[in-house]
Amino acid sequence: MTDDPAPRRADPSPLERAVDEGFLIVRASLVVSAANQVIRRALQEHLPFDEEAATRAVREEAARLVDEQLEGMRRLRTVRRRTHRSYGQSQHQFDYRVEDVDALRMREATHKQLARLLARAARDDDFVAEVVAAARARAWDDVGSTVVDRIGWAAAAAPGYDEGRDERIGGLVADLGRLAEDRAAVGGAPAEPDGRTREAPDADGVEGPAAAG
Repeated sequence: MTDDPAPRRADPSPLERAVDEGFLIVRASLVVSAANQVIRRALQEHLPFDEEAATRAVREEAARLVDEQLEGMRRLRTVRRRTHRSYGQSQHQFDYRVEDVDALRMREATHKQLARLLARAARDDDFVAEVVAAARARAWDDVGSTVVDRIGWAAAAAPGYDEGRDERIGGLVADLGRLAEDRAAVGGAPAEPDGRTREAPDADGVEGPAAAG
């Protein structure tokens, strides 16, 4: 006797799909917002990554997005109630009529469910930690790419650099050789930039005062 197959999950309703897709968008928005905060602290304020600050920023942004969803829900509810008394042909895309009531109710419910789901997620330490980790990785990728681009630009050779390169190197070698010969003939101690000579370190390894030129 074979076991009964596991029951399949019913296809999500249009409302469930809308909420799931909306939550993915909201989560991506949280990651981008937190990454921007990390970059701003690093580049403008010259501060290292602070997990507590990033966590606080994620929760604050989540609270703002919850308020935004609730405001959208209230606005659509007002529009829907007014639309119940609107008949005839609409004049523009925001001129809702009775036949639009179901779609407005769907959008209203989506905002409500998203606000509830996001508020619960913002209280979930694991969810917030995942957003912070994703934001940190995104910030590093963005800043790292910028640094690499700048280094690549700064390290680029000037036009015509290779022309006469061998002659320049040969001249440098000759100059160094002459300098070595002059130093050997003089037999003096290494000179300071102002022309004074340095005394050798004493027994304690501390240099003596430079002799006046």
